[in-house]
Amino acid sequence: MPFDDDYGKPPEKPTNAGLKHVSSQKSIFDDAPKKPTQDDLNKRVQHIQEKSSEYKIKASELSQQFKKLIGDKTLAQNKSIFAREAEKELLVNMIRFASEVNNDDNTGEAEGSMELIALLLNTYVSQRDRINHLEYELKKTINLLPIDTKKTNG
Repeated sequence: MPFDDDYGKPPEKPTNAGLKHVSSQKSIFDDAPKKPTQDDLNKRVQHIQEKSSEYKIKASELSQQFKKLIGDKTLAQNKSIFAREAEKELLVNMIRFASEVNNDDNTGEAEGSMELIALLLNTYVSQRDRINHLEYELKKTINLLPIDTKKTNG
């Protein structure tokens, strides 16, 4: 029979005689970024968390120094040049810190500025309370003075 010879033989595989293998040609996927491994992602997360912790510690330190500076009751004329320079240095450090946090791609937009603004607003509220208390004490003291000393016209 004419087809008996082919029966039982596996079909022939086509040859790639017409295709040329060119190894010097770049694939379109060569420049594509590689998918990060789980280890790479874990390292990145750990780095971001460490940076966040550093920011929190630095913000706490600067906040405490600023509150100490605001609470200082030394009159301006009694401050030494060193004290004035320390104040300027603290303010520059606070601005640098806010700028550093703002420029970090892993933090929210303007997060450093917002932290600085929150500290300043908190300070304003504290100063308002202090001024109100001083004004209350002053009025109370004036009201307790004898009537003769309240008169300004002799």
